[in-house]
Amino acid sequence: AKLAAVLGSLCAGGFGAQAASADGAGAVLQEILVTATKRGDASTLDIPASISVADEDLISKRGMVGMDDLLRSLPSTNFLDRGAGRNGIIMRGVTASPQDDMAVGVYIDETPVTGMGSLGSGNPDLKYVDMQRIEVLRGPQGTLYGDGSIAGTVRVIPNAPDLSGFSAEIAGSSSSTADLGGQNNMVRGVLNLPVIEDKFAIRIVGYDYDNSGYYKNIAGDNATKKTWAEKYGGVVTSGEAGDDQYTGGRITAFWQVSEDFDVTLTHMTQDIDQSGIPESMLGLGGKNRAPFQRQDGSGESLKIDLDVTNLKINLDMGSYELFSSTSIVDSKSLQDRDLGAYFGPAVPLGPEEDPYSVTDDDMPIYLADSAQAEQFTQELRLSTRLDGPWQFLLGAFYQDYERTAHQKMTFEGTPATDPFAGELYFESTFGDNLKQLAFFGEASFDLTEQLTAVAGVRHYDYDKDSPDENDGVFNGGYSEGFVESDDTGQTYKLSLNYRPDETTSFYGTFAQGFRLGGPQSEVPSSICNDDKIPDQVASDELDSFEVGAKFAFADGRATLNVSAFQVDWTGIPVKVILDGRNPDDVCGYEAYINAGEAQSKGLEVDGKLLLTDALRLDYGLSYTQAELTEDSAELNAKSGDRLPGSPEFSASLGIQADFSMGGRPMFARADIAHIDEYYNNLQQSGLPAGDFTTINLSLGAEINDSVSVDIFARNLANKEGLTWIETELGDGRANYIRPRTIGIEVRAR
Repeated sequence: AKLAAVLGSLCAGGFGAQAASADGAGAVLQEILVTATKRGDASTLDIPASISVADEDLISKRGMVGMDDLLRSLPSTNFLDRGAGRNGIIMRGVTASPQDDMAVGVYIDETPVTGMGSLGSGNPDLKYVDMQRIEVLRGPQGTLYGDGSIAGTVRVIPNAPDLSGFSAEIAGSSSSTADLGGQNNMVRGVLNLPVIEDKFAIRIVGYDYDNSGYYKNIAGDNATKKTWAEKYGGVVTSGEAGDDQYTGGRITAFWQVSEDFDVTLTHMTQDIDQSGIPESMLGLGGKNRAPFQRQDGSGESLKIDLDVTNLKINLDMGSYELFSSTSIVDSKSLQDRDLGAYFGPAVPLGPEEDPYSVTDDDMPIYLADSAQAEQFTQELRLSTRLDGPWQFLLGAFYQDYERTAHQKMTFEGTPATDPFAGELYFESTFGDNLKQLAFFGEASFDLTEQLTAVAGVRHYDYDKDSPDENDGVFNGGYSEGFVESDDTGQTYKLSLNYRPDETTSFYGTFAQGFRLGGPQSEVPSSICNDDKIPDQVASDELDSFEVGAKFAFADGRATLNVSAFQVDWTGIPVKVILDGRNPDDVCGYEAYINAGEAQSKGLEVDGKLLLTDALRLDYGLSYTQAELTEDSAELNAKSGDRLPGSPEFSASLGIQADFSMGGRPMFARADIAHIDEYYNNLQQSGLPAGDFTTINLSLGAEINDSVSVDIFARNLANKEGLTWIETELGDGRANYIRPRTIGIEVRAR
């Protein structure tokens, strides 16, 4: 009814094309300035690296609300979404464990939040509400962004308070997801308050996203699961799985102390509550899963609460600019899940002389994983705007990171059927404490009016320790430990950027990236074979060689960016599942080793084109060949095996029409994205993920000066694309993209 009323009022006004113009000379593509170089606003033509940018208009018209709405459509980029705070970003094939690797740095403005998702990995899944732009830098960013940006960096830039005037917006949407999905609802609001005109303003943002799950719990109707439930007194039910709710907000205060001095204080918060684990068990077919419930009737869940506070101070001294960013991040997460199908075969039920001669395929065993991470970071930068060919950037970075995690495994059947007669199964408390100090700098020199050279270096020094306390049958009894490590090193960058005119640039860049290593967590040597496990996981390093060209042509109506790269990656940290001390023992513990070397080579192309004054085309494609360059016995892999998690080929195409109907602005947009198949393991065993194409549509109209309406369809063809398939535990878990979702959004300003 809402849709019919809106369309009826629009059609009554007639239809006519509308072309944007610049001084009457016809439409041109608007240049987007970025701050990725940490030297203030810069054109992408001045950045000798591959970069993609989504501005506020594109975020709105594509209906982007999260990382998966953008990253999977960019060249050489993939995004694995496994639920609240459980995700992975892969760039240029740089990963060996897609579900665990943190190889891409993630920033909210100036605040690093890499790995602040669920259980100390993943990213916090911040919703894109009232964002100015998103900057995605491919390739290592070791000198400016340091640890964690070994494959690239993603920066999300919120809108700042507006000093000039009051504004407010409220929006709501309702949509429906096909297949096992249901109703989805959203409400968000933005309020801008200029408290003192041209001096002090506050911007307040709030939102709530309530999304239906599209997986189904069939445990209560599954004959096999009911058999195990009867044997152990387990609780089984049936119903939906994977519903989630995102509730968050942001308040920012901006004080223009003087023309040359400003201060910005921001606090943002987001809570995610997911009911049921959003994964299928492939052995059950489709998007089905069959978990036990706990004895009290509660079920599987994911939760993550994120709080970020940031203070920015900027002092412009003419030829010099001094900048400070101080951040505090707090993340709390919980994952509560049934793992009986995995641990059931590890429970010895046989006679004392041969206990593992009898096991069960399943039993009600729950594992609760909780973690709390706190991080303090301080960055100081001094940049120059000197007359002459030289420019400099000097910086210092300090990080204090503390994480405490707790795991507890419990039997969720009736006490009389407990194989261990009430003994503690497994409990572990462990921590990661990191202190890092780094100094970095870049110098640029104009060799000629068209040719600029940039050299950069970063020196890092860190200390890391990991205390732990363990108990329970699967831990081999009580133990405690304390391991620590430290390291120091440097990364370098050298680039040349040739600008023959204002619309063209050619560049070549050598850049290094790194990830901090750390101490190896101790495992019970009484049951696990840890003979070949090193005491310390070394920092891994990456050398990247990139050449590219960027063009703006056709009188500002077209852009084209082309880049070719080669990445050499050494000291790859890989998670392995340890064997038992004796052939009959079951260990199940994990450890990290530095195993193997790899190389990734590829080509990236992207750009924009105004076909007419009202019709715009966005395109991108990439080819990536990422593989091991030496045999790795630890990984059971050989030279030439493809690195997991990254498709060889990906492509995207977007077309957008801006026009008018009845004198009111409208737009229509279609986005198509395709990714090739890929495996989540080096051996390319099991089912592949990927190999799907998604189609998204949007139609928007301004009803009057205050109200606008968007109609949207996501995954229009309702493709069942797999984004991730579990390969380490081998228990058949997998994630699908969201089925077709169609809805309407209304905004009032």
